[in-house]
Amino acid sequence: MVKKALIDPNNTLVKYISAWTSETDDDGNTFYVPTYSDIPNAQRVAQVEDATFEVASPLFWVDCDNSAVADEWYYDTSDSTVKPIVPLNVAQPS
Repeated sequence: MVKKALIDPNNTLVKYISAWTSETDDDGNTFYVPTYSDIPNAQRVAQVEDATFEVASPLFWVDCDNSAVADEWYYDTSDSTVKPIVPLNVAQPS
C-alpha cells in the first residue's frame, strides 16, 4: 500500500541545516549553532496517512514513500515528488 502525503502549498518555508557555527558562552564553553537554508521549490508535508480524506483547498494529497514522515519530508514542486529533508542536513561537528 502506498502512503499519501498531505501537502500544504501555503507553507513554502521548508528549511534544512546547511552549516554549524561554533560559539563560546561567557564561561568559555564552546557550543554549535545551526545555520538554516531554505529548500527551493519546497512545500510542507503536513500529514502522512494510509488513506486520504477530504481536505480544504488548497491542501492536496500525493503518493509518497512508505517511510515518509510529516515535517521531516517535503514536496518538491520541480518534479512533484516527496523527499526527505534529513539527507540535506549537515552533521553537527563532534
